Amino acid sequence: MGRKIAWLLSILVLAVTGAIGIYNGITEWRDAFTPLQKSVTGGVFLYGILGVAGAIGLALRRKWSYPVAVAWGVVVAYVPAAAVMAYAPDGTWGAALTASTAAALIAAGVAGAARAASWTARAGAGNR
Repeated sequence: MGRKIAWLLSILVLAVTGAIGIYNGITEWRDAFTPLQKSVTGGVFLYGILGVAGAIGLALRRKWSYPVAVAWGVVVAYVPAAAVMAYAPDGTWGAALTASTAAALIAAGVAGAARAASWTARAGAGNR
């Protein structure tokens, strides 16, 4: 039961961050002026695409959903730190590290659920 809940929550997290990331990546590009701000907006768009792809793969329990979830997690962990430094003139490295650490912990949970669901739930079933 616990694995199923983790699987469903991971699909939800990937899908929601995916949809929001794609929308925000498109609509906020014109508001990014510096290279660091553009990297934040590009990262948001990228985790949006990876989130949607990961949610689909995880819902179908495909093995490729795990590396997609890991890539999503790397980008999700990068964006908060870069955003603190890009948009908060008085932002500190401590705030950036805290934001990225929190995002990375959530991403690790999602990736772990993706690995468990995609590799063990369909073991031997011809999983692609």
